[in-house]
Amino acid sequence: MSLRGGHNSENTPTEVASFLVIRLGVNYFALSAAGVRGVLTQEEVGHDEAVTVSGTSYQLLDLSQRLSVVANLSGPERRTVLYSTGRSHAAIAVEQVVGLMEIERKDCVPLPSLFQSDERDWFRGMLLYQDQLVLILNLAWVMGEPSGIVSIPIGQAEQLVKTTPSMVGGVC
Repeated sequence: MSLRGGHNSENTPTEVASFLVIRLGVNYFALSAAGVRGVLTQEEVGHDEAVTVSGTSYQLLDLSQRLSVVANLSGPERRTVLYSTGRSHAAIAVEQVVGLMEIERKDCVPLPSLFQSDERDWFRGMLLYQDQLVLILNLAWVMGEPSGIVSIPIGQAEQLVKTTPSMVGGVC
């Protein structure tokens, strides 16, 4: 209730999603913050094939190569994000960690229809962060985990498409 007797909209529960926004070259990407286990400098990572922190081994993963993005991974802002999906653990080299953000789920949008090929597996959707378009990474794809896609009969698929609501807000 406000001082005038009305209801405050601030008390309305909203669903939020948390992301770590990173940059590779001129491209901005979002990693679900739930899987972030730490952010290390190059000095903390060293030159080994894996990073071990608190008994967990994180294999080095070159995201810029996986996405075919040109990035300068020798700059002073380079960081390594330790990420875990529960099944897989990776040390992801990024050009810059831009920041941690929370966004209302309704502000996440699906990929536009021009994304029609493999990139539908790479990204879960997109959002805006400080006037930058940010692609939400599909971390299962990034980590090389199976997609979990199951084939279903065409009739069932058509019915599913008819009953599925709009995807706005459903991608994060």
